Amino acid sequence: MIGSKPILIVAQNEGGRLAPVVFEGAAAARRLTGGASGGVAAVVTGPPGTEAVAKELWSVGVADVYVAEHTLLAEPRPESHALAIAAAVRQADPSLILVGQTFLGRDLAPYLAAMLEVGVIMNALELRHDSSGATEVVCPIYGGAVQASYHVSASPPSVVGFQPATRSTEERASGSRGRILSVDPGLGEFKDKVKLVERPLRSGPRLEEAKVVVSGGVGLGDAKNYQGIEELAEVLGGLPGASRAIVDLGWATRAQQVGLTGARVSPDLYVAVGISGASQHLAGMSMSKVIVAVNNDPKAPIFKYARYGVTLDCLEFLPAFTSECRKLKGTS
Repeated sequence: MIGSKPILIVAQNEGGRLAPVVFEGAAAARRLTGGASGGVAAVVTGPPGTEAVAKELWSVGVADVYVAEHTLLAEPRPESHALAIAAAVRQADPSLILVGQTFLGRDLAPYLAAMLEVGVIMNALELRHDSSGATEVVCPIYGGAVQASYHVSASPPSVVGFQPATRSTEERASGSRGRILSVDPGLGEFKDKVKLVERPLRSGPRLEEAKVVVSGGVGLGDAKNYQGIEELAEVLGGLPGASRAIVDLGWATRAQQVGLTGARVSPDLYVAVGISGASQHLAGMSMSKVIVAVNNDPKAPIFKYARYGVTLDCLEFLPAFTSECRKLKGTS
């Protein structure tokens, strides 16, 4: 909170549940405001019935929750959601607007900023106060090789798109009740300009939420060898990831990409197999608690970030390590 204005979190509603990144946004906002009463507000958009989801935000220190409901908000379209959020911004008059960079959030943040005619900062890693008390936003630049700090003012409020860095669903504040405030989304005259193509929703856990991630890179040598990544991930109870290089080659899907332009993960264990450690990839996984790197080049940059390093050929390591893990788990 800068002065008397709250920080507004865009609390993305994903099919009747709040996106995990919302809780991290609430934690970051509370730290910035010092836990001041009324310092954190949120806006939730969705179809009729969304108010039930909004009440969960009270448990993470959000005071006022602005709710915009409309049938058009059932779809993850940045155009319609930005219109509804803009209406809430005018009502809340915040000092800062935080948007988690989910699938929708990556498009929503710049779209919302353009609609409000305010500045936007993407890929934020940290929000903090400098020595003078001004609010700073820290972001990676030059492919993640350098971090830059940007000062933001309260009027007009900036839109900040932030990458998830830690799983913050466990971090709760007081459970005091706040207020639910209804917002007219202003979609009466809204018309779709793009035809929505329906795709099956991916079921199961998400890469950003996984406690174990096993990722493969070009060191695998061939698309068929990615199966070894999937097998090890399954044995360890995690999910398979990939570098952008092998996603571009078609060895893995875009949903499995880890890095600056992919998913940002922070698991308890991250196993990088055949990945050299380009800055773009490191930007997506360097916050992992334990990093294990497997690369036959002992000078690979990934080893600077790894707690454990293996300098064997990854094609020899993968089947042997997977077999040993199965034995330890009693599944061989």
